[in-house]
Amino acid sequence: MTDAARDVDRGEQLRVGEVDLWVDVAGDGHDTVVLLAGADTPGFHWSPSFVDALAGTGFRVVRFDHRDCGRSSWLGSEAGYLLDDLAADLIGLLDLLAVDSAHLVGRSMGGMVAQVAALDHPERVRSLTLLGSTAGAGDERLPGPDDEFVDAMMHRLYAGPPPDRRALAGWLAELAELLAGDAYPFDADSARRLAAAELATGWQPESGHGVAVHASPSRLDRLSEIRQPTLVVHGTADPVFPIEHGRALATGIDGAVLLEVDRLGHETPAPMLDEFIPVLIEHLRNAAVWPDRP
Repeated sequence: MTDAARDVDRGEQLRVGEVDLWVDVAGDGHDTVVLLAGADTPGFHWSPSFVDALAGTGFRVVRFDHRDCGRSSWLGSEAGYLLDDLAADLIGLLDLLAVDSAHLVGRSMGGMVAQVAALDHPERVRSLTLLGSTAGAGDERLPGPDDEFVDAMMHRLYAGPPPDRRALAGWLAELAELLAGDAYPFDADSARRLAAAELATGWQPESGHGVAVHASPSRLDRLSEIRQPTLVVHGTADPVFPIEHGRALATGIDGAVLLEVDRLGHETPAPMLDEFIPVLIEHLRNAAVWPDRP
């Protein structure tokens, strides 16, 4: 977790196609890194220290809120869009920012959007970094979520969010704890601050992200088409996408490197990202000299 308090006022809304996206750009390097957040997660969830470290190393770092999240356009769960549409938002944003190709770092659903971009717009993607993601949510060849996690989520679904705003921040923070493993201590105070920032900048109970993830076709049989250098990072205690999902990504993408993080859940806590920075920077720099592949 990270304290996003100093980040929520950064950025601006940009019109991309038919939607408005909240976008923040840090650094002025020649190479661009786009950070793609997970479902229902504002871009400011990427820790400030992580963004600043990448920008300070010479990269231009872009974060944004997907449609149906934060300060971007809200369409709702009945909108019927797919991951293809979220990838089109990304490509439209690159066009608007005059970026020919970018390194994509995607967490969970963000990693799925990155895969679609690499498959359908390969010339726009320099490299992939996939954190706690999957090639196919609901693909029967891959294990489903942890049973205890499913039970907890069903209870939350039936109970619904609390009407009181203060209680709602705690309710959102509890979800973050459900996703966490025990590789790093869970920071409940930081989780509440993040939840409060989400409520202050645009939160609604039903987005179309879950529908987009599960209605989109599996990419498991297309992974061999991905030619970009790829780094897969996955926690062994991920309750949403068990470790087999990360292993399938690394096995299916030729030349991909898999980093398994012991006891990490479906999360990217700030301490983990801080420790991960040297690995990521090496991956990005190696990708810059990666030869063209047949």
